[in-house]
Amino acid sequence: MIQIKRNNLVFGIISKINIKFLITLICFAFLGTSIYGNFESLSNQIIGREQMLWLLSGILFSFLSIIINAYAWKLLINKIDIKSNNLNIIKIFLATNIYKYLPGGIWHFVSRYNTLRLELSTEKSVESILLEPLLMLVAGLIFVPFRSFNIVIFILCWSSTLFFLPVFRQLLINKLKAMKANLFTKISYIKDSKLAINNQNNSTRMFYPYKPLFVEIIFILSRYMGFLCCINAFSFGSLISQGELISTFSLAWIIGLIVPAAPGGLGVFESVILFSLSSHLPEAPLLASLLCYRLVSTISDIFAALIYPVKKLLEV
Repeated sequence: MIQIKRNNLVFGIISKINIKFLITLICFAFLGTSIYGNFESLSNQIIGREQMLWLLSGILFSFLSIIINAYAWKLLINKIDIKSNNLNIIKIFLATNIYKYLPGGIWHFVSRYNTLRLELSTEKSVESILLEPLLMLVAGLIFVPFRSFNIVIFILCWSSTLFFLPVFRQLLINKLKAMKANLFTKISYIKDSKLAINNQNNSTRMFYPYKPLFVEIIFILSRYMGFLCCINAFSFGSLISQGELISTFSLAWIIGLIVPAAPGGLGVFESVILFSLSSHLPEAPLLASLLCYRLVSTISDIFAALIYPVKKLLEV
C-alpha cells in the first residue's frame, strides 16, 4: 500500500513537470558542457575581415528570411479572408516577431491575435495564427530527407504537405484549437472567453495554400543560407555535404520551433546541431559558428523589427 502511494506521488510529480522546459534545460546543460570543454579552442578562433564578411552575409540572408516569412503569412491570411486588405500584415508580422524572445515564447502570437481580431473574426484570427507555424514546420520537413535519401523518410516527411488538404486541415485546426485554447483565453486582456469550433469552419473553404507553402520553403532556404554563411566563416563547410547540412539544419530548426520553452528556441537548435554533427566536424569551429549564428539571427530580428519605426521616423 505504501509502495503504491509512493508510485502515485512520483507519477504525480512527473505529470507536473513541463516537458518542454525540461528538454530545454537538458539542451542548455549539454551546450554549456560543450562550450566549457572547448573553451580554450573557442578562444583561439579568429574573426578577421573575411569572417566578418561571411557573418554580414549571414545577417543579410537571415534578414531577408524574415521578410519572406512575413510575406508568406500575408498570402496565408489573404487565402483565409480576402477582406483583410485593411491590415498591413507584413508590418504586423515584423513588429511582433521580436516578441518571441520574451519568456514564454507566445507573446508574438498574442500580439498578432489582438491586432487581427480588430478586423477579422475570432475564428479567422485564430486560424491565421495557428496555421502559420504549421506552414513553417511542413516547409522544414521538406528538407529533412536530404541527409540520406531514404525513401521511407521521404514519404513520411513529404506526406506532411497533405495536412493542408481541406478535410485534414479541418481536423488539425480543431485539434490545435483545443490544445492552444489557453493561449487566447487565459490572458487577462483578451476578452473572448470562447473559441468558436463549429462544423462550418472557415478553413474548409480555403483552397490548398500552395503559394504560402512555397514561400515558406524559400524562407527555410534563406534561413539556411544565413546559417551556411556562419559555417563558411570558420572554413569547415567543405567537410560535410550540403544535403546532410541542410537536413540537420532543418531538423534542428523544427525542434527549436516545437520546443519553445526558451526564447527563439535558444539552446535547443544549437544542441541538436552539435549532437548531430560534432562527430563529423571539428567541435570548436562548429560551436563558434553556432554562437555566431545565434547572434546573426538575433541581430536580423532586431533590424526587421526596426524597419517601420525607422521609416516612420524618416518621414517626420
